[in-house]
Amino acid sequence: MKAQIVCIPEPGKIDVVEKELTIGPEDILVKTTMFSICGTDKNYYLGKLPRGTKIIDPSTSGYESHDKYPILMGHEGAGIVVETGSAVRDINVGDYVVSMGWNNCMADYWVSQYRPDGRGLILAPKGISKDVAALGDAVACSIYAGMHSGVMLGDVVAIVGCGFAGQVIAQIVKRMGAKTVICIEPIEPKLELAKKLGCDVVLNPNKVDVEEEVRKLTNNVGVDVVIETAGLGETVQMSTDILKHGGILGMYSWILDPVNLFVDRWHDDGFDIRTLAIMHRILHDMRWWIDKTMQVAADQIISIDPLLTHRFSFEDVEKAFECASTDDTAVKVGIDVS
Repeated sequence: MKAQIVCIPEPGKIDVVEKELTIGPEDILVKTTMFSICGTDKNYYLGKLPRGTKIIDPSTSGYESHDKYPILMGHEGAGIVVETGSAVRDINVGDYVVSMGWNNCMADYWVSQYRPDGRGLILAPKGISKDVAALGDAVACSIYAGMHSGVMLGDVVAIVGCGFAGQVIAQIVKRMGAKTVICIEPIEPKLELAKKLGCDVVLNPNKVDVEEEVRKLTNNVGVDVVIETAGLGETVQMSTDILKHGGILGMYSWILDPVNLFVDRWHDDGFDIRTLAIMHRILHDMRWWIDKTMQVAADQIISIDPLLTHRFSFEDVEKAFECASTDDTAVKVGIDVS
């Protein structure tokens, strides 16, 4: 059958192209209900592609390291199974499933597989809303980042950047026992949303000296954990500057531009530097974390629905990308397909 798939042929341009889909014995055909736009998608739209690397794991290469155009889009989405291959046993027609990987699911239909490592697609957990399921990849990544951040009971935690990931992570670390959660973001509506969702302190770097404010809040010690979600050189430096001796620096963002940093404190102050990307874990434990994080979402332990701030129809997908890339108030942009 033929699918209509969103394509970025060159920076700043969106096409919807037709592609023939084939269903092999282990494949699953999904009719999309909704897909969403993440930071990776915005980078591609804005012309930011990752540099090549000579160190490649054959089991994981090609997941989302696109280095040239055109790019067929889509890894955040969900839909209803309409056909399964002859060898498929654990997924049935009518099941609601969530994309977990680069499935070209910015489309009316997409094909993937149900794999033991979780990369491909998963069954939507019972109790999860269809909207939250359609944000599944981003939901799993963000919840995992908070759970794997090393936050302990009584910690002071700073979240640098209050986009979708930052908003989710702030809620997770608070529920994990952080005494004080500080959200740092230059866009006031995002700070207001963070406060509504339970953040303790909000700091706008355009209005205050963040480092000075953190020193006041921590008696000159610095925060126990800082998680960088904004993806800019200056925010990585800010994260470094406000962290205590021996603190944890959690790197969430996929930063594609060269970054110039003073990293002397990474060594001198013994930072614990950890990357927080669930989709790039070793395959044998990825599935456990995907199931765990998606169940947290299904159990509504944190609030995710308010983060879907903008919605568009499939016919207006170009407007959706413009909104995601230029509207500072957009936290998560969703596109309804059916």
